[in-house]
Amino acid sequence: FPFLPLHSQILCLVIMLFSTNIVAQSQQDNRTNFSCPSDSPPSCETYVTYIAQSPNFLSLTNISNIFDTSPLSIARASNLEPMDDKLVKDQVLLVPVTCGCTGNRSFANISYEINQGDSFYFVATPSYENLTNWRAVMDLNPVLSPNKLPIGIQVEFPLFCKCPSKNQLDKEIKYLITYVWKPGDNVSLVSDKFGASPEDIMSENNYGQNFTAANNLPVLIPVTRLPVLARSPSDGRKGGIRLPVIIGISLGCTLLVLVLAVLLVYVYCLKMKTLNRSASSAETADKLLSGVSGYVSKPTMYETDAIMEATMNLSEQCKIGESVYKA
Repeated sequence: FPFLPLHSQILCLVIMLFSTNIVAQSQQDNRTNFSCPSDSPPSCETYVTYIAQSPNFLSLTNISNIFDTSPLSIARASNLEPMDDKLVKDQVLLVPVTCGCTGNRSFANISYEINQGDSFYFVATPSYENLTNWRAVMDLNPVLSPNKLPIGIQVEFPLFCKCPSKNQLDKEIKYLITYVWKPGDNVSLVSDKFGASPEDIMSENNYGQNFTAANNLPVLIPVTRLPVLARSPSDGRKGGIRLPVIIGISLGCTLLVLVLAVLLVYVYCLKMKTLNRSASSAETADKLLSGVSGYVSKPTMYETDAIMEATMNLSEQCKIGESVYKA
């Protein structure tokens, strides 16, 4: 543009770069086909993934609010305890949505209440984590200004999703889960995470084997059943706390059983010793009586304890005959 002033040349260059960026993003969006298949149902229940992030989205309640659903439904889909509202950073969740056709595109239209400082881009990117984009929101809400939104109004945000086609249903693919591809992801890692076939992932998304171009964009993960997501680190810590307690209780119970067994053996031995002592004392008494009866016609009867005490337990010092003792 040599005939234009310098500032006009710069402005034209900026406009061209901005337009190029929009075209490039549109092409990227088209790598995964979110159009409505002719042989798919008009709507279906499916799932989108969401990553728990600080500071505002580390609880099921806050996340369920922006998806206009219940915390319980997210907990059930995400393999969480129903009452476990607190999450940890980067915890992966499955959020149930109803997917249907809007025009020729498949979306789950979510009603969102505009807060102070919200814009189409801000809500689509940080809040919904690129499950949609500001252009799709503009198309669905053409009368609203993307950056000047009245606080408190309800705006429809279209989240990318898709229902399985008849061919996929015949292959027992039940869900096409919307997942935003992360830098560092690869097909093998994602397939393991969701229990999906790598071939099905590559077939459904037009990125070949290298999904680098899909970074921060929604893709579809075909699954035959709902994946069981790995528990969060907090659950691991809870398990780590419970394990020593369980081990301690087990050791305590074992020790108690051993102590009781030793106590029973001790009581048994003590009882047997007492019985043996009583039998010995009775035998000694019989011997004493039989010996005394040879010297007196009518022996005087003494308690065994008194005789034993008087003779110092039949000490040799008190013995004056075969069976005669002095007291």
